[in-house]
Amino acid sequence: MKILHLFSDWKWTGPAEPTLSLCEALTNAGVDVTLAYRKTPEDFQGRTVEKEIKKGNFKSYGGFRLNRYFSLKDWSHDVKAIQTYVLKNGIDIVHTNLSHDYFTAIFALSFMRKRPLIVRTDHKRDGMPVNMFMRWSMSRTDGLVSYSRKIMEQDIKGFHFPVERTSVVPPGITPYEGPVQDMRSEFDLHKDELVIGVIGRLKPDRGYDVILKAFKHVKERVEHVKLIIVGRSSQIEKSIRQPLLELGLEDDVIIAGYRVDDYFSMIALFDLFIMMRAGSDGSARALREVMAMGKPAIVSDMGMLPDLVEDGKTGYVVKLEEYGLAEKMEALLTDKQRRNTFGIKAKKTALEQWNYGQQAKKMEEFYQKLLALKP
Repeated sequence: MKILHLFSDWKWTGPAEPTLSLCEALTNAGVDVTLAYRKTPEDFQGRTVEKEIKKGNFKSYGGFRLNRYFSLKDWSHDVKAIQTYVLKNGIDIVHTNLSHDYFTAIFALSFMRKRPLIVRTDHKRDGMPVNMFMRWSMSRTDGLVSYSRKIMEQDIKGFHFPVERTSVVPPGITPYEGPVQDMRSEFDLHKDELVIGVIGRLKPDRGYDVILKAFKHVKERVEHVKLIIVGRSSQIEKSIRQPLLELGLEDDVIIAGYRVDDYFSMIALFDLFIMMRAGSDGSARALREVMAMGKPAIVSDMGMLPDLVEDGKTGYVVKLEEYGLAEKMEALLTDKQRRNTFGIKAKKTALEQWNYGQQAKKMEEFYQKLLALKP
């Protein structure tokens, strides 16, 4: 069984880490997998897919252009190049991850007399859009993977996709086991001050308005509590700074910016974590990292978030509104034993269920099932 993964972005975005880690875990499990990626088109100093691939232990291929910003020249090149590659290398399954590489694979392979199977992972936060073109593409797709049962049910209904050709594969994560430093002095926090943590791109669609309004209610009832926001965005004025001034919270909310070297030390500082909306890729990586470090979480019932947090056991699941969120925030802030119990169970869930080895095993079984179902 030979698998070709396609990834049509050179930037280190949300879907990149789980895709690369899965390819490495599949390789470690003995599966013949190659990841075709877009080469970095410029001298970029930060993390890129290409740089991270070189650190991994799996096969890769940089011969396709995979330009997600549509170029007829690049697209035409890839349609022919992918056809040639799969025939030459005897590829059994082409696994696509982003919209561009998915549609390119559909056009390259759908009309071949003898073609490999096409699999799509739905990395979308709210599921794939249901429109005529997507329906046409899905009708030529042999397998569908999602991190979330809720999103999978939505995709099955929207595209009338055969249930037997789907698989819900929980996302993997590599738990952090390194040292952490005490960050309290950097933010002038005294030893009894409680900290609510938020991590993510600081965009208006991430539910920060609800978080800030809920925090204002909490501040009126709970003493010695701060909200720390980790992240960055060009939209920070609209999404964070302006609402802070309007709510009168500028002295109680700390904007910690984008953290790299002390990222996990920031997580260690949190007493509880809030996420109302996952990023556009939907994998909620920050939430999983926080839970893997034994922190309880409160999330909304949007997207895949309820699949990750078990309500009343590892945290709370609430509606996307301020009053219910404020109530659960207060409940955890005022009950240290409950926070500790939820945190212990959250870490146990992360270690036992969000394991790349188990993810690779489930994905390999799904590949084998699809090949057996092949007409």
